[in-house]
Amino acid sequence: MTSTNEQPDTAAPFDPGRPGPGPGPGSDPDRDPDRDPGLGPGPDPDPDPDPDPDAGPGTVELRRVMPASGGPGTRLRVVLLCSDDPLHTYLRTLLAARLDLVATVLEPGDAQRRRQRRKRRHYDLAARRYQEWRSRITGRSRRRARFFDRLAEGLPPVGSPCHTVESVNDRSARELVAELAPELTVVCGTMILGRRLLTSTPGVIVNLHGGWLPEYRGNHGYYFAYKAGDWERVGATLHLVVPTLDTGPVLARVRPETRPRDTDERLSARAGQLAALRLVELALAYEQGTTLTAVPQPDRGTTYRHRDRTPTGELLLWLRRRAGRHRVPVRPAYRDGGT
Repeated sequence: MTSTNEQPDTAAPFDPGRPGPGPGPGSDPDRDPDRDPGLGPGPDPDPDPDPDPDAGPGTVELRRVMPASGGPGTRLRVVLLCSDDPLHTYLRTLLAARLDLVATVLEPGDAQRRRQRRKRRHYDLAARRYQEWRSRITGRSRRRARFFDRLAEGLPPVGSPCHTVESVNDRSARELVAELAPELTVVCGTMILGRRLLTSTPGVIVNLHGGWLPEYRGNHGYYFAYKAGDWERVGATLHLVVPTLDTGPVLARVRPETRPRDTDERLSARAGQLAALRLVELALAYEQGTTLTAVPQPDRGTTYRHRDRTPTGELLLWLRRRAGRHRVPVRPAYRDGGT
């Protein structure tokens, strides 16, 4: 169990001053592959744990085309598509403080659950309900909220509008995003973005994925990497949204520092923070005309669903930790990609 006194990481290691036709989204920390999308250095003593020497072909270079009405110094128009997890609230506040966040389109978790119920996806809904119940009774949801609330302290209040929708794929939501004409759309925690939304949205679409791609697609990427002892890949990914889930070219990946007493909960929160900071850093560089590079993903990895994170698996992991058989090594934070 994590300590309620844990403080948010500072930004020192990274101090900055399209998934599927569906997928598009960002995801809540535990994204549903049926509903979530995906976009998109300081020296690091730990090299890329997964270099890809064949990443040349298919590499995407992104360079901003300045609006006809503006020139150098014109702010980058950003729209956020998200849900209502504490990470999403922090990300909205951070984007508004550092960039020109023109609007947020919010798809609440309650709306996502109603959609699962209407589609008779009862198994998926039950698994999701279990995870929410577990987070409440163990205090994880409260600790997560406190972590991101502390990060947002000192940031100015968000001045741009927030539009709550039943689904980001609704016609009204698609028309709203098209009318806003964003140059950058950030997705985090929504249901899968439909093709009509992807094709009608101008500019670049980036997904903040809670997992290390390509190995950990779908939901609970932090947990499954933690459970497997895959410490080099307990991290988050920024990738371009494409018509297949979590397979878009990778802009950047981050991995938080690991410490002996860390749980997947702590690492999930710290990785989310670092990914948000890295996203803002890359967006500011893109705003100034810097070319960003997104590298294609190797064809491998596993897609996890809510249902794959079972009570039995969590109990066995807890017992291993209690017996001292699941040790977390001390490793430095890491980031790659982008420019």
